[in-house]
Amino acid sequence: MDSLEDPVAADGEVLVDIAYASVNPLDVWIGQGSPGMAGANLPWIPGSEASGHVDGQPVIVRGGGLGFSRQGLFRDRASVPSDSVLQLPSGVDLRQVAGLAVVGITAWQALHACGSVQPDDRVVVLGASGGVGSVAVQLAKAAGATVWGQTGSDANAAVITGDGADHVVVSGAEGLATRLADFAPTLVLDPLGGAYTDAVVTSLSNRGRLVVYGTSENEQVTFNMRQMYRKAVSIFGYSGILGSPSDERQVLSMLLAMMADGALHIRLGDVLPLEEAGEAFSRILQRRAGGKLLLDPNA
Repeated sequence: MDSLEDPVAADGEVLVDIAYASVNPLDVWIGQGSPGMAGANLPWIPGSEASGHVDGQPVIVRGGGLGFSRQGLFRDRASVPSDSVLQLPSGVDLRQVAGLAVVGITAWQALHACGSVQPDDRVVVLGASGGVGSVAVQLAKAAGATVWGQTGSDANAAVITGDGADHVVVSGAEGLATRLADFAPTLVLDPLGGAYTDAVVTSLSNRGRLVVYGTSENEQVTFNMRQMYRKAVSIFGYSGILGSPSDERQVLSMLLAMMADGALHIRLGDVLPLEEAGEAFSRILQRRAGGKLLLDPNA
């Protein structure tokens, strides 16, 4: 860790005193040598979302290229674009808020913008114990749908049920289609890819929808095209990179309102001091985060 001069806000920027910064896979990928646009700004400060204060007022910070194309939020004070800051409603926890934006916006857009979730839908959330999966289960239930959550481990079943899932399917890709056959989902959220995608194409109902927003299992996918077109299955892809700032702010405002009303929570892991960012990266790589990991720059 390095000590830097206090930032100075330029025109169109505000100074944020960071309370908690969230650790995301993007931060890990850049740290592993896939910098993308960050490569033009080395040495690099990671961090694309955080909670904190502007002139004593609690805020969430997200957007403006932070942690992606401009220096991020793994620090105790940052100068950020004013339109990347949103004031918080009263009664929300700064730790919960710090981990909301990335997973919350992804889950909302996958369900609503891509999947057009409806109260009569039968929804399957693959990877339901993950950050996006946890929020997706909650949002799908809030929309009135019947929701099944998938996980590969019995140890995750209780937390998925705690998020509101009507049923938990403990299964890998092999055998998943059989486990889902009677449910015949109308909408599936897939962050896994690989053989999981083949399984859910098999199990989807006629005119079912598949929304893909990740390939953590395998980016190469093989499935039966005849089966897909004969059932008129629709496949959508969601990418946060292509989201518009105005849409993201609108979604984030809705999610914050739900959080303030107690209708949405983020499943948190540990809060680590800033100097243990490397430990947080290791836990994500080894899939032992145990919830959303936060860094406290003031610890």
